[in-house]
Amino acid sequence: MFMISTIFHRKIQTKGQTMKDFSILTSSLENVMNKAERIDNALERIALLEEEVKLLREIAKGSWVSLEKAATEIGKSESAIRQIVKNPKKKMAKGKVWKQECKGASIYINLKEYRKAI
Repeated sequence: MFMISTIFHRKIQTKGQTMKDFSILTSSLENVMNKAERIDNALERIALLEEEVKLLREIAKGSWVSLEKAATEIGKSESAIRQIVKNPKKKMAKGKVWKQECKGASIYINLKEYRKAI
């Protein structure tokens, strides 16, 4: 009887060890998957940051940007910028600081010239 109980006890220990090993393996796989997800997220963030850097470089070169983008860059509302550039008492140079094809069309701002004029 003692012999059977010892063999049975050893089998339980082996199964317990197997379950423990399986648990360790499962947690290791989860860590690897989490790292892969983190890498994917980091790559997506890098791509977004590269696009923003490209946009900022365009702005820094003094290219024409839409009124919406200019407002974001300057930190004022679209309405405020529109009023500043179209103010009849203190007009800013149309075609140099701002441009608009016709009444009601989109307004574009040259940020470099805008900053000089302010």
